[in-house]
Amino acid sequence: MVSSHKMIGIMACGVVLCLGFSSGHAAEKLSPDPCADRKGGQPNLTMCDEETRQGIDTITGEVLRIEGNDFVVQRFNGKEVRLHLDATTHMTDILGRGDRIEAKVRDVNDKKHVLSIRPLEK
Repeated sequence: MVSSHKMIGIMACGVVLCLGFSSGHAAEKLSPDPCADRKGGQPNLTMCDEETRQGIDTITGEVLRIEGNDFVVQRFNGKEVRLHLDATTHMTDILGRGDRIEAKVRDVNDKKHVLSIRPLEK
């Protein structure tokens, strides 16, 4: 027969083990994977690249106007977006109204901060 001390020890280990597993899953749910676009939240690795995992989006479109440090761009899907440039933005060329561009952006304080911007080939 098994002693009651061994039984209590085994049950205590089981409880501690279960608590450890449950807290690990809770932490995963708090920070959702930006690449999880399938039902059930599982990542679709074929649709996700490193930039997406880092929160970087690519915006392409035509520059409608320049307002200070902001470019107002009409995306090729017809929607307008305001892009904020600063001293850290990498530019490969001088851009102006009517230019077709590709910008790598990250959302910062509800603004689209431009990491890099370049003209598209015509």
